[in-house]
Amino acid sequence: MVVERKTRQLAFDYGEAGEACPNRGEGHQTTAAPPGAGTLAQGLMQAVVEPRNMRQALKRVRANKGSAGVDGVTVDELPAYLKEHWPAIRAQLLEGSYIPQPIRRVEI
Repeated sequence: MVVERKTRQLAFDYGEAGEACPNRGEGHQTTAAPPGAGTLAQGLMQAVVEPRNMRQALKRVRANKGSAGVDGVTVDELPAYLKEHWPAIRAQLLEGSYIPQPIRRVEI
């Protein structure tokens, strides 16, 4: 007995949503970054790690009642953790060598 499977393809609008169109640019072609792209990225990362911005981010996490991450560090424990580890994390972020811990999958 032969069972015919029907597949459905969802139609997505790949306009300006930010997702990559699956039919364009398939493969692993490397393209050169535009001139000044590195300095732009560095400037954006410097803005991200500014103390004022980091304080605002922590304030938002607290307001949203954020929970502990995979490492078990709670929002209340985060300031003490960052006082000790922030200089190294900040330096890694700015030089592009920071590698975040893998996330844990949670089934809902």
